[in-house]
This record gives sequence, C-alpha cells and structure tokens, in this order.
Amino acid sequence: MSGTTNMTDLLGTWELLDWRSFRDGELYKFPMGEDGKGQLIYTKEGVMSGFLMRADFGDEAAGSDTKASKCLSYAGEFRIEGDEVIHDVHLATIPEWLGTPLIRTMEWRGAQLLLKTTPQAGRDGRKYSNELLWGRRAAIL
Repeated sequence: MSGTTNMTDLLGTWELLDWRSFRDGELYKFPMGEDGKGQLIYTKEGVMSGFLMRADFGDEAAGSDTKASKCLSYAGEFRIEGDEVIHDVHLATIPEWLGTPLIRTMEWRGAQLLLKTTPQAGRDGRKYSNELLWGRRAAIL
C-alpha cells in the first residue's frame, strides 16, 4: 500500500505477526515471546480493540492473577492524523492507559501493517519503543 492511509485502509480484523521491543534502537526482547498472539479490530464507526497475549497463556493456573507481561487488552475509538493512528483508550487492562491517546506511526509493508510506538525514556534513562507487525484477517466493507 502506498500514499496516505485513510480510515478505510484499516477497517477489519488484523492478526499479530510479530512484536518486537527496542532499547536505544536495538532489539531488546519479544514482549509476549517470539510466538505471541494478538488481534486488532477497527470498525467503520471509529471503534477499535486490541488484544495481545503469550502463546502459552492457556497454561496459566485457573484463578491466577493476569499480568500485562502475559496478556493485555484495550479498546476505544481511533482516528488517523497523517501517518499516525491514534487510539483513544476507554477500556484497558493497564490502568494508566485509561483516558489517554496511544499514538502509533503506521508503515505499510505490502499488505502488512507495522505500528510503531514513539520511543520513551524508561526509569533507567534509556529509550524504549515497540514495533507490532499485523496481517489482515478480514476486511470490513
């Protein structure tokens, strides 16, 4: 895909292909493991939801507390501004995300969508960022 991305380009269901975390621009880790799973949904009403988990999450003991390092989700509304998609978070498993915009830079790799977070300083003063590669499962027409 080339040119400017519009809302219609994102509509549908996306499957996580790869999630990499970077520290100071270098590969740091795979937050949900190299085989992490995820789903991202964008609707024509401007609503979105995202869900990410470790592939082995089903092995967790019943009743165990869920940590964001194992499973996380959020939902809200989305909009596009230039080459960024902004997720306005209304529901989340991470409390500090509630009521905040999560800004992702969009980059197309053929039909695949790469969403990149802006590097942010960690407690250790180093810069951390994420890149999530998504493949379309189904389009909403």
